[in-house]
Amino acid sequence: MRITILLITLTLLAGSCNANNSRNTKIQLTEQNNDNKASKEYITQRLNHIYQVAFSDQEHDLLKLDSMFMSQEYNDLQNKALNIAERTQDPIIDADHWVQGQDWTYPTMQVKSIDNITHNTATAHVIITTHMPGNNPQDNEIILSLVFERNDWYIDNMQQYYEGELLDEKAWYKNYVENDANM
Repeated sequence: MRITILLITLTLLAGSCNANNSRNTKIQLTEQNNDNKASKEYITQRLNHIYQVAFSDQEHDLLKLDSMFMSQEYNDLQNKALNIAERTQDPIIDADHWVQGQDWTYPTMQVKSIDNITHNTATAHVIITTHMPGNNPQDNEIILSLVFERNDWYIDNMQQYYEGELLDEKAWYKNYVENDANM
């Protein structure tokens, strides 16, 4: 009887230890997976996927793509700006930041570099090449601020130099919303 109770106790303890070890292993694997997601290789793969979806979307719904691949903060800010624009009948979106133009231009994307990587943020420089029929291809370098949220990388801001001036989408939206609030 004592031997049976001792065996049951040891079995329960061993099971408890195995459960704790397996729980710890799952936590370590999750942390390890997140560490792998903070690599240049993973971020490049994620950006390639994002742009593949953006460029192959037949409807090319800008706001749908933004909701899928832009950060929550960016989307919240954009939604505030769009609500103001609707109320004031102000057409605030006149170009497509995914294809870098107003018209569908059969673009391609290449990741030029990724730097400033932390567990939560990174900066990517990508080249969007537009291929307009009858014209030479045109390259546009975009600076993407990335954030890690919802267990993956999302674009938090798109910036580019135009005629020597840095155009910053998120700052423009913030200014637009703040100006409306001050009216």
